[in-house]
Amino acid sequence: MSLKMNTPARKLTKSAVKNIVRFPPIKANGGKTILVESLLESKYCLHLEFDPSVETYFPQPRTFNIPIGDDEKIYTPDFGVRYVSGALKYVEVKPLERIQSAHYQGLFSCFEASLENTGADFLLVDESEIYCQPLLSNYEKLYQFRKRPSLNMKNLHQCAEGVSLSMPLSHLVSKLGDKINLREIYSWLAFGYLRFDINAEHLTMKTEVRFDVC
Repeated sequence: MSLKMNTPARKLTKSAVKNIVRFPPIKANGGKTILVESLLESKYCLHLEFDPSVETYFPQPRTFNIPIGDDEKIYTPDFGVRYVSGALKYVEVKPLERIQSAHYQGLFSCFEASLENTGADFLLVDESEIYCQPLLSNYEKLYQFRKRPSLNMKNLHQCAEGVSLSMPLSHLVSKLGDKINLREIYSWLAFGYLRFDINAEHLTMKTEVRFDVC
């Protein structure tokens, strides 16, 4: 099943129940701003941007007519996600209490069944996965450096060759001195050339970091 990355299947407009959010992507829409239906969805975009297995994604990818018993429901997933492997997933992002409602349980079950033999899968994501800390805070801090990086690969390799051990970020900044500015160091962190335990600790100047450059 193909995923056409052009215009959303539904036009998003402000309403009393939806908080339309603009997100500046890298992997989606040719890097041009996209609109998503909630703050929760905009935070999910950060996860997609940092996930190396994701090639591209698109909000409101297409609308489906879903048979539910003798009835038919119109349904548009929140995202279509194309992976580097070629796999395609339609993703629904919802608060857990809404996902667990009988209405949505029935709709999502029927939608997942409708995808059988299409080559696409369905994924439900709730706020506990999206707001997982300290991961989300680290994504939020580093995304600006991923979107608009300051990268000089020659500088990176020279610095990595001269620093073989892990050390607190403050020590690395001091060791490199005037050779490298702080924005470039944060760009290394954003792209994983300079690593830390992003799932376990908030990034601060005390964080232990190490180079990971091939």
